[in-house]
Amino acid sequence: MNTDDDIPIPDDEDDDPQRSAAEIAAMVERLWSAAQSHEARLGHLHERLAKLEAEDESNPQHAARWLTFPAPPAAEDPEHEGESPLFTIACFVQYYNEVYVGRPGSRAVAIPDCWLNHPGLLAEIATLTYTWRAAHLGRHANVRDAQYWHDRWRPAFAERLATEWTHPHCLTATHKPVGAGDLKDRYTVEATASAQSSAG
Repeated sequence: MNTDDDIPIPDDEDDDPQRSAAEIAAMVERLWSAAQSHEARLGHLHERLAKLEAEDESNPQHAARWLTFPAPPAAEDPEHEGESPLFTIACFVQYYNEVYVGRPGSRAVAIPDCWLNHPGLLAEIATLTYTWRAAHLGRHANVRDAQYWHDRWRPAFAERLATEWTHPHCLTATHKPVGAGDLKDRYTVEATASAQSSAG
């Protein structure tokens, strides 16, 4: 069993307890500075990681394996920063009309150009757009949600598009008012109000 007598004590006649305390204080100071520097670097890395994760959520560069065609542009993409979600919806409408139109006589028809003039249709296209994006883009995209979108959301939407939201004339020729009247979407209202407050 060791005792204090077993601990070797150096025979240094020049050993100065005051100097040793100063050296220890300097070492502690250097360690503290290094720790602060590492803490700052760690904070910076956390910020960069959070930014990368946020970009990954909707970045088309991180499209799911099963997404066959390039994702439509969106306001959530860094290169379209400043656009409203209406931009995302409009781009999705174009994508939908290029991908999801089926055989003649089926319910898989193109979304008509007058979609902005049908409030219920716009409301549903908005959720259709963002459920599609959630199922196909970013870290949380998964094949089960993508298949559910194709099996449930798209066919149900196609049914309502043909039977509830538009006049049959809208699907084959030009817009004909039916159902809810023209309403301004909130993005247009906000942009108009912002422009007026800037001008006034």
